[in-house]
Amino acid sequence: MEIHIIGAGIIGMSTAYHLSTYKNCRITVFEKDKSFNQASFARSCGGCRAQYSTKTNIEFSRYSISFIKTQTNVEFTPNGYLMLFGHNQVQDHDASIELQKSLGASTKSLKSNQLKILFPDMNFNDVYRGCVTQDGSEGWIDPNSLHSWYKDHCLKNNVKFEYVDGTKADHGSADAVVICSGCWSNSVAQHFNFSIPVIGHKHTVYYVSTADPQIKTLPLVADLITGVYLRPEGNQYIVGYDGNGEFDSFDLEPNLNCWDTVWEHLYHRFPTKFDRARLEGAWAGYYDTSTLDNNAIIDSKDNIFFATGFTGRGLMHSPAVGLTLSEMVLGKTTSFDCSDYKLDRIKNIEKYVI
Repeated sequence: MEIHIIGAGIIGMSTAYHLSTYKNCRITVFEKDKSFNQASFARSCGGCRAQYSTKTNIEFSRYSISFIKTQTNVEFTPNGYLMLFGHNQVQDHDASIELQKSLGASTKSLKSNQLKILFPDMNFNDVYRGCVTQDGSEGWIDPNSLHSWYKDHCLKNNVKFEYVDGTKADHGSADAVVICSGCWSNSVAQHFNFSIPVIGHKHTVYYVSTADPQIKTLPLVADLITGVYLRPEGNQYIVGYDGNGEFDSFDLEPNLNCWDTVWEHLYHRFPTKFDRARLEGAWAGYYDTSTLDNNAIIDSKDNIFFATGFTGRGLMHSPAVGLTLSEMVLGKTTSFDCSDYKLDRIKNIEKYVI
């Protein structure tokens, strides 16, 4: 079976790897950006969590984190996640924590006084609950390490790579074409006469230093009240902010206009740690954002298969998505129920995008 994959980012590389484990597959991957300079995975913060509000996202995460930890040599930093909910998010919290537990996640929901014992440097006065993992089931990885792991195994399994624009290649001999082109997936799909509702959403991430020593054991904090997220990196922190996303940006220059607001949120949450914080640098990257409901789009039209719209989850879900696409291409029953990810679907909004 001859298979062409358009896009060698994290989803395309995982798909190529999974397909390459079958002897009857002849796989060629097309990628126009050999440096991966604009690829979403390369500009990711590397977070891996199962704390979501939709079933398949949780299942994808649990499988993928296990795969990364047990099947690859990629180092996993097991600091966990801490997601903070305000008093106007009670219903969202209560529903999601029950769903996560029902699917085997180890998430714990703690009150403000319990959180203060674990994280004495933080202010929880406006927090309804904080959801935390402490068993190493969540954390983060280096994105390039996972991408390299996939590619190394693809090369060992005779996957071919052509660094050309996949829309200009001849796909006439292919039994299946797989579109894994991130936020450019719609323009690729239009080459095959259909559309995918996905768009690039630029996010800026800041490098921040503090006068006090770094909290090295800090989990990745996703503050759903302020929209700020942060984690340790080196001797500093990397910090993102949901409020600085840009749909209309055509470059990857960092947007520093929100820094004062970000600092105010950091100081509010960590009043004794970020009072003398310094902005040391920044970078920007794209989320391939699904305009349907912030959930991925995984589907097919005839012999054209596609997966995109991960809205910041492509890296952490890549093992599950690569497995799923390989099963779809080969006509197998998929390991996960992806009906909620069909192109034509009832919207089921994923609320925990940060």
